[in-house]
Amino acid sequence: MQETIVAIIVAVAAWAVLRRYTPQPLRRACRAGAARIARRLGWRSVEDKLATRAESDASCADGCGACNGCGPSAVPKNRFTISLDELKQSQRR
Repeated sequence: MQETIVAIIVAVAAWAVLRRYTPQPLRRACRAGAARIARRLGWRSVEDKLATRAESDASCADGCGACNGCGPSAVPKNRFTISLDELKQSQRR
């Protein structure tokens, strides 16, 4: 019984880590693949749910730049720069 409980805890922990740290493009590919499998099995409601979720994840909110709408042009060029005067002032301290 203890081994079963430990196995369940480890499986849930592994699922949580994979879900959190898996890159967004890989998640989208997995959802698209699962939607294709659901379509082949005839599970239309599951396919619709996965396809809708995959499409909503493809937004520019993740910063992927796939649509070129939120790529490098959206980030100000001088955002991460340090001016020469600021550098000199930090040296004096």
